[in-house]
Amino acid sequence: MPAVESARHPATWLMTAWAWPLWWAVQGSAAGPYARRDAERWAQCLERPQLERLPESARFGWLVARHPEFRSLVHYRLTPLPWPVRLLLRLVYRPLPTLHLNCAEIGPGLFIEHGFATTLTARTVGRDCRVNQQVTVGHTGRGQPVIGDRVSIGAGAVVVGPVTVGDDARIGANATVVRDVPPGAVMLAPPAVAR
Repeated sequence: MPAVESARHPATWLMTAWAWPLWWAVQGSAAGPYARRDAERWAQCLERPQLERLPESARFGWLVARHPEFRSLVHYRLTPLPWPVRLLLRLVYRPLPTLHLNCAEIGPGLFIEHGFATTLTARTVGRDCRVNQQVTVGHTGRGQPVIGDRVSIGAGAVVVGPVTVGDDARIGANATVVRDVPPGAVMLAPPAVAR
């Protein structure tokens, strides 16, 4: 029997058929190019070459069926749709309830790995970013962060206030960022100390 990520596998057919209304809504909206890039990026980040070889609709269906974080991102992309349509889609394709995406703009290719307890309230998030679990990108009374392209934010990291995180920067696990980060920089948290 072919692998589950194969276009010939019955499970892939079922996932594609189940996700077809959501795929149709995405393709009929301005979110189409963003969601296609998101699905490509997720296949790359999950390191599943078979997934990358699937047709677009089958890859989308597989991700919608297996990853509630991906569903949350798709719902964010569909925000411009009328609320009754969005409500119906949210009832059928439940997003991850602990993942909050409240950004003015999120570029294509955002990968959210284990989005549990993650909040993104940046002014903008660039292209092809990667976010881990329990991340807070939030605002203060002074403003919201701006996240550049290809930024990686590790588990438990906090980025708050009117800061700019430059392109290709890496924010390490449990790091707290309250000042601007130059492009390409690596920000690390203090290591644990035995006492």
